[in-house]
Amino acid sequence: MDVEIRTPRLLLRPQVGADIPAILSGLNDWNVVRWLTVVPYPYTRGDAEEWMARQVPVVPGKAHFAIDLPGGGMIGGITLGNDLGYWLARSQHGRGYMTEACAAVLEWHFAALPDDVVPSGYHAGNAASASVQRKLGFVETGRREMRFARSQQREVEHIDTNLTKAQFDASPIRLGRT
Repeated sequence: MDVEIRTPRLLLRPQVGADIPAILSGLNDWNVVRWLTVVPYPYTRGDAEEWMARQVPVVPGKAHFAIDLPGGGMIGGITLGNDLGYWLARSQHGRGYMTEACAAVLEWHFAALPDDVVPSGYHAGNAASASVQRKLGFVETGRREMRFARSQQREVEHIDTNLTKAQFDASPIRLGRT
């Protein structure tokens, strides 16, 4: 059974082949992809097809969700595997969609795996991602000297973060203080 999560404004669902045009559009925007570690730039149709071929059923601890704006289609993605990763089409930045989507995915995840620790992080200078993680309750665990960013084809400074269920439950987003 496919997992779908509804929020007040969004539908989080498995990614499907019909999402390829939205993925190509979002991940061929330098202002989006420059903050991503594993995504190449430019992002080709072959990259998108390879990504879609690797999709597996969504389960807590290993999930890839499309962020779907009802009536507007896919506007971004969230991956929860080795860590929490995400991207959002630039046209949708600044509307709170990423915080809303990540909060819903984390709530679903911690309902199934309450003792889990979710790692994440962001490239130094990515104030938007830092803000999302702060609102969700992530805490900085250290600065990694450098991490290779495929999009930039170079090493970049990366800030590591972690989140426990207790931190998430005490976060501003959960307490309505954002």
